[in-house]
Amino acid sequence: MVARGNYRIYSNVIKNDDKFYSIFVGSAEVTGGRVRVTRLSGPYIPKIGDQVIGMITDVQPLAATVDINSYINGFIMANAFYKKRIDPSKRDLSEKVRVGDLLSARVNRIERGRDVSLSLDQRWRVDGDAIFYVSPAKAAYLLKSKSNIISKIKAFTGAGIVMGINGVIVAKGEKDSIGRITEIVRVIESQVELNGLEDMLKGVLR
Repeated sequence: MVARGNYRIYSNVIKNDDKFYSIFVGSAEVTGGRVRVTRLSGPYIPKIGDQVIGMITDVQPLAATVDINSYINGFIMANAFYKKRIDPSKRDLSEKVRVGDLLSARVNRIERGRDVSLSLDQRWRVDGDAIFYVSPAKAAYLLKSKSNIISKIKAFTGAGIVMGINGVIVAKGEKDSIGRITEIVRVIESQVELNGLEDMLKGVLR
């Protein structure tokens, strides 16, 4: 049970009489007359406007399919890579992207819960030496941190880091830097709750 009283359900909560129960392991929040729980495990659930890191898994004449660490795939139309309308009979999208390429994009539209339409970020190509995955809830928490914790992780490790709100982290650096990132990811995933995660990381980054 995460709350009791006269509230509205926001997400990941069920109601029984005046009691509200979480249906997932997560972090509870009661604000604005609403009860919500942020999941600490499970796949990324896309929301319009989210910035994500994805991997190309298929390239077709009209679009590329992208794994965004979710229960549904993302896709980007071929026109987006060329920044203009193209004739697919005269262009080969594999000139621009290949299976395994990493990219940065934003959720533009969700097609009836089956596919996620993505729009490319201005600097959409992502290059790295290692890929890590953390809970999307924790990724969102860290990215929204007012203390700029991601910049502190970059400074501490000496690695270039790109993180998506979908929990995908791409790191670029020397072997020692990647090793430090590995340890920090372990710290992030070992913390059961969101509360205290930032303070724990600050202690590690000193």
